[in-house]
Amino acid sequence: MNDTVSEPKAIQFSEAGQPAKINYQVPLPGAHTGRRIMELDLGLGNKDFTALARTAGTSYKESLGLDPKVKDNLIPNDTLVKNFLSESIYRISTRVTRLPQDVKPARAPIDNTTSRATSSQQMKTIAALNDAVDPRVFKENIHTGIVMVPTVGWAGNLTYTPHPVDSSEKPKIFLVERYGVSSFLGDYGMGKTVKTFTLLPGETTRISMRTWQSTKESREESSSIIDSHEQSARERFADKIQNETTDKQTKSKTEEWHVEAEVSASWGFGSASVSGGGSGEYSSGREQFAKQAAESVKEHAAESSSKREMSVTSSSEREEESGSETIIERTISNANMRRVLNFVFRELNQEYITKLHLKDVRVAFTNGRRDSWREVPISGLLGFLQEFVVEHKIPQVARAILKVAGFIADSEDIMVPTLERVNLVDHGTRIEIEPATLGEDGEFPVPTANSYYRFKSGPLNQADSSNPVDGVLLNDSRITMRTDSVIVEALLGQADALDEYAMTIQRAAANKETLANDRERIVQAAIAEAKLEDRLETIVDLNRLCALETEE
Repeated sequence: MNDTVSEPKAIQFSEAGQPAKINYQVPLPGAHTGRRIMELDLGLGNKDFTALARTAGTSYKESLGLDPKVKDNLIPNDTLVKNFLSESIYRISTRVTRLPQDVKPARAPIDNTTSRATSSQQMKTIAALNDAVDPRVFKENIHTGIVMVPTVGWAGNLTYTPHPVDSSEKPKIFLVERYGVSSFLGDYGMGKTVKTFTLLPGETTRISMRTWQSTKESREESSSIIDSHEQSARERFADKIQNETTDKQTKSKTEEWHVEAEVSASWGFGSASVSGGGSGEYSSGREQFAKQAAESVKEHAAESSSKREMSVTSSSEREEESGSETIIERTISNANMRRVLNFVFRELNQEYITKLHLKDVRVAFTNGRRDSWREVPISGLLGFLQEFVVEHKIPQVARAILKVAGFIADSEDIMVPTLERVNLVDHGTRIEIEPATLGEDGEFPVPTANSYYRFKSGPLNQADSSNPVDGVLLNDSRITMRTDSVIVEALLGQADALDEYAMTIQRAAANKETLANDRERIVQAAIAEAKLEDRLETIVDLNRLCALETEE
């Protein structure tokens, strides 16, 4: 008896697992993340920082070969300038998403002897950045006491951030908040009327529809972060939120932070005093930032939507235009012979549920020197402070930072606990996680070698939300955007366009067709009722009868 051997299958369904489901709560791919950098006034003096905190990094004078004793005539070393620009360009090459359009003739060549693993796309970016950076202009600015450091702009473009040659080099501690803007699809409906057409009885015409996505220029102007990931939309939104959330004085003061932090998506800067155990100033600043950021999202969406113009024209109205664009053409006709047919074209609007939420909090340090920026998550707070703060000040600083990061007010003005404590037990072979709670003194216990804090993952205090997002929800709004689609409705005219004689002729023609249909129905019924052996004879007789009626 032969055993039955099943043939191997290339593809088959698994008996285990769950099938994929359509979920209406999946955020759109246009979700964006930005960072807000806040300097913390912890009441620390220069002596409260370690020697490493004061000397970390390299001064710009050392990097450029400037004589520290010379104040007026700053002459940089050409070789060090070349290395400085090469290193700066290499650092930003992986984060530049918008290459410069205007290329200067002079170049700052890359040191070919340096062994780095770079991709072909990164090499193209480096080459483009080298063509854009002019070392002569760079050295001319040094003579005035300013280093124009090549950096990445708020929207991923190449920019130059001024940094004084003689910086203060004062240690500072920051809180870096990561925010997200997530959008979900809501309802949709008809918008304003784009065009109306009236076709006369029996008329045929060709129409052309031109949307705001027909050309590259109009697509860039009308793109938004709500429903796209266009670079131009990111840049315009970053500029708007920067202007809304950071005043000029603060932005000018914090330019050197931008150089050291290498921020590619910064949404704002600020500072707050948290010394003495108080966190009210920081909390109110965060609340104000959330309101300004949400307003910036609405204004950005409104500006983009206002530029989403659509046009529908007939063949008689069409004009030739220069440039490359995409046009949709259709042929429409009015089959009616006695009434006009009206076509109404209306825009289709889409509603989006947009949420601003705080996703994470990190701690950072810089002293204003090159390569001095350090940034760690809350879980690395103890090691971070041991590196930069003297030992007897660590408990004070740790409690102040944990207090401003441990409770965050959400959109309903409810203080949401955001931290959890992780304890290492059994000699570090197992962990126990518990909610972070305040001690009897109203402060969080200081992290130790066997316990640390971390920011909670997943949605926080959003159990009743239909579209939960990671972190703490700070603002929930509904935004309506115009789309590149139209809805067409046909309306038949009410007045007759034929006189009585023409209408009588039409009715007679319609009656003729009705009689022909009735006759065909009778013929088919007679054939079906005939016996099977008599059907052929019945068909021949009926065809002969029909032929005689046609001749008459």
